[in-house]
Amino acid sequence: MTRRLRALNRVLIAFETYAVGVLVIAVCDVVLLQVLMRYLFAYPNPWSEEVSRFCFIWMSLLGASLAVAHRAHFRFDQVTARLAPRMKRAVETFAGAVVLLFGLLLIATGIALMDLTMGERSAALNLPVALVYAAAPVSGLLMVIHMLAGTAAGDSDPAREPESAGHSVGETG
Repeated sequence: MTRRLRALNRVLIAFETYAVGVLVIAVCDVVLLQVLMRYLFAYPNPWSEEVSRFCFIWMSLLGASLAVAHRAHFRFDQVTARLAPRMKRAVETFAGAVVLLFGLLLIATGIALMDLTMGERSAALNLPVALVYAAAPVSGLLMVIHMLAGTAAGDSDPAREPESAGHSVGETG
């Protein structure tokens, strides 16, 4: 079970990394297009602000789940480094539980927001607003999976591949 969870985790991290990269490029391109259209041609696109906002929301929440996967969220290293090993482990366990609860909260509130906005459409693109709010439960689910994969493996960074991963027998990396 642990091996499958870690394999799923690695696939999800690869997908999230790719998706966030594509979204960063999309936001930059759409904002640049909007600036060029507004100031060079005096004709702002009516849809570009919505596209950049929707992409930014998804990018931010997927980036937050990637930060959970890499254990890269803000923490007080200066404080925890001075703690006794037992106390440090207790603080890290508590912090992990808080992140896990936050992920579950994102899932619950995101689904509730999607339900509330199911019939609404965006002004310029006429897309379902629930599509934007879907970023919250998706990100929350990814956070939960990343936390569980890290906890099951007892690893401080579940996204890290073992040294021998991806190499054939006798091949060096």
